[in-house]
Amino acid sequence: MNESINKPKMMLPKQIAKEFGIPIYRVRKWVKEGKIVYVACGKKALINRDKFLAFLNGELEAESKTKSYDMER
Repeated sequence: MNESINKPKMMLPKQIAKEFGIPIYRVRKWVKEGKIVYVACGKKALINRDKFLAFLNGELEAESKTKSYDMER
C-alpha cells in the first residue's frame, strides 16, 4: 500500500504564461479554441502542466473539443 500516487500539477493560465514565457492572451486563446486540454472549474480554467508541456513539444493535441471557455475580464 506504499504505492505513490502521481498527482497532476494543475495551473491557471496566468501561471502557465509566466512559467513558460508565453503571453497570457495566447494561452487564453488556446483554451478558448480548445487547442489545449483544460478543466473548467467555475469561471477558471485549470491546465495540466505536463500535458501543456507535451502540447508545446508537438506531442499532444487536445483530446476532445470542450465548450468554449470565456476568459474575458
